[in-house]
Amino acid sequence: MQGLRLFTAICIFSSALVAADSPFAGTWKLDPAKSKNLPGTGDKEAMVVFEAVGDQWKRVATGVDPDGKPYKYEDTIAWDGKDHAIQLTGMTVAVNTLNDHALKFTLKSEGKITMTGRLVVSKDGKTSTAYSKGKDDKGRKVDSVEVFEKQ
Repeated sequence: MQGLRLFTAICIFSSALVAADSPFAGTWKLDPAKSKNLPGTGDKEAMVVFEAVGDQWKRVATGVDPDGKPYKYEDTIAWDGKDHAIQLTGMTVAVNTLNDHALKFTLKSEGKITMTGRLVVSKDGKTSTAYSKGKDDKGRKVDSVEVFEKQ
């Protein structure tokens, strides 16, 4: 029994180390000049922090939306491809890891897909690019490529 507990502890510690070494971990700042959005849909400012929490990921996003209103969203979910409730009422997100540097996400509102996309971290780990298509929470069409620089 003690051997099983030790094995479990090693697995948990090892997965935390792998997550900490993940290219997704860290603080990312939006570079609006390098980003492309449909008119009226791109954030004016954005900062996203990804942090491994056990076998889940905590994401804290702060910024200023297209309408000039500040926001802060904070969620902790597993990147296991399953729908997880997020801070926005009635919304869920499913995140799948595609490889060491890419993941895909599906955002749903009341069970219906509203947005899909990918997040890709460059091989050097200095830049991440988020590709999104669908509709935002206000029903505006979104087709964006947002570039973030690691801080």
